Amino acid sequence: MLPAGRIGDIYGHRLCLVAAFIIIGLSSLMAGLSVYSGSFIFYAVCRGLQGIGSAAIVPCALALLGSIYRNGPRKTLVFSLYAFGSPAGWVLGCVFTAIFAQLTWWPWMFWATTIVCVALATAAALVIPETRNSTDIQDDQERPKIYPANTFAGVAGLILFCFAWVRAPATGWQSAECIATLCVGLALCAAFVYMESRVDHPLLPVRELSWEGGSALLVTGLAWSSFGITVFYVVTFLVELRGESLLITAAQQVPVAIFGLAASLLNHYLMGKGFTGAQVLTLATVWYVVDSILLATLPLHQLYWKQLFWFFVVAPFAMDLSFPAATLLLSQAVPPERQGIAASLVGTVVYYSQALGLGVAGTAEAYTAEVNTLPGIRAALYTSIGLSGASLFVAAIVLLGILLSGRGREGKSDQSPETSDSIPDTTDEKKA
Repeated sequence: MLPAGRIGDIYGHRLCLVAAFIIIGLSSLMAGLSVYSGSFIFYAVCRGLQGIGSAAIVPCALALLGSIYRNGPRKTLVFSLYAFGSPAGWVLGCVFTAIFAQLTWWPWMFWATTIVCVALATAAALVIPETRNSTDIQDDQERPKIYPANTFAGVAGLILFCFAWVRAPATGWQSAECIATLCVGLALCAAFVYMESRVDHPLLPVRELSWEGGSALLVTGLAWSSFGITVFYVVTFLVELRGESLLITAAQQVPVAIFGLAASLLNHYLMGKGFTGAQVLTLATVWYVVDSILLATLPLHQLYWKQLFWFFVVAPFAMDLSFPAATLLLSQAVPPERQGIAASLVGTVVYYSQALGLGVAGTAEAYTAEVNTLPGIRAALYTSIGLSGASLFVAAIVLLGILLSGRGREGKSDQSPETSDSIPDTTDEKKA
């Protein structure tokens, strides 16, 4: 995800979006066909290719929205509706994969994905307008570039660091596998930071970020790491401990889609009323804390409507308030030709923090009780409370700093209707 935004900046985000859908479609087709090969390695490679395609979609889609729409009510609406895709897609994925796995044959969930991706790639190529990319910039000094050595160091470092955390629950932190990958990962990340400081077009634009933008990324990382824990362990809780069927488990999560739309519209309403991104992000962290507490204290055998239902009601408000708020903050902080980098940075923080959070929670589970037992799952969920609480604390400190510095009023000026509801004519810009 980290270099995908820069690739989109160079070659065009629409082209990269179409290519991402094609990658997911082909890899999903092969993942379904892996049932005939009998090779788990082949299946794992196909799943990895699915992840690459999925990662490329996020920054390219967000960059398209950030480039086409100017700051204002319309932009906040489309970013809010984009965030709604997360809870809606989660529920649709749960329902259809449960149908295929429980009632038909599991490879069909991959083949169905192939069909959908072919349709989406065709629609994206025909409907989505192209935005400005590096080919429109005449000055070579301003044209975005991608540096292979920097990209390799950054991506490899992040992968190895994350691998150490997610493998530690299974092998233990004392294993050479975890120690070696952790040390090499940290060394590569340090090399990446050093090399990025010496180039004109870094993948990680630290020098261009304000302290509010950097703080928003920190808050987002802490909040979504807690969310990654809850979204994984709620399914484990229902299937492994309660013994629910896949279809029943999917049915219980339907409120996520319904209230996800309500949360997206609430985000648009708050932004329209002059709430700043920092204020909305702080409000979202409150829901992360509530959501974590609801799941961590859930009794094993309890009526669905007493507590679990409310967990699925609160979760979308955490997701659909935090993601667009952080994306808008970063989108407004960089110029139009850097929208891909801003989008990939937010997406990387969101999804990478979920993986790291699961590593922390898995370590807590493995070192306190047996895996997939109630005490172990509770220990993992208590880490979610700690991470979400930390996000709320940092968000409150940042918001207080913004209010004391008098910058909290800036968000209102960006929402003026006179400059917001028009879409720039990129065709005229190219002709000029």
